[in-house]
Amino acid sequence: MRKHIIAGILLVATLALDLFTKYLVVSNVALHERINLFGSFVQITLIYNRGGLFGILQGYQTYFLIISIVVLALLVLFYVLEKEKQPLFCYSMALIVSGALGNIFDRISGRPGVVDFVYIGNDNVFRWPAFNVADSVIVIGAVILLIEFIRQEKKRRVTENENQ
Repeated sequence: MRKHIIAGILLVATLALDLFTKYLVVSNVALHERINLFGSFVQITLIYNRGGLFGILQGYQTYFLIISIVVLALLVLFYVLEKEKQPLFCYSMALIVSGALGNIFDRISGRPGVVDFVYIGNDNVFRWPAFNVADSVIVIGAVILLIEFIRQEKKRRVTENENQ
């Protein structure tokens, strides 16, 4: 039960952080304005992503909204059906669901697109596409989930070898 409570707190906290940072950026930064945080390597900007991951397929907002809702429903179903809910599984799923909800909220809120605002890199070398807190927690959650799957698979193989 404790792992579910912690996962719920993590989901609410990261979703609130995502929504709050987007609100701050939309309220205080002009479209495409760049504010340096650590020199010009880390910047805050305001970009509306009307497409998908890394800004691909711009203009397909409704398509990505539908896909996001379907993926969210599948994630919830996966969580419910998973028999061995280890703590890392619960926490990673909370992060992924939180990020999905944050970006879905942007798509249904009437904004022109998903608010992306963290801009990292060097304009003369390479600048990563702008992203937001929701994107970050999705990636962190996915990495944790992958690590947990690998860990559980190793554990399963050791158990199988011991039983042979």
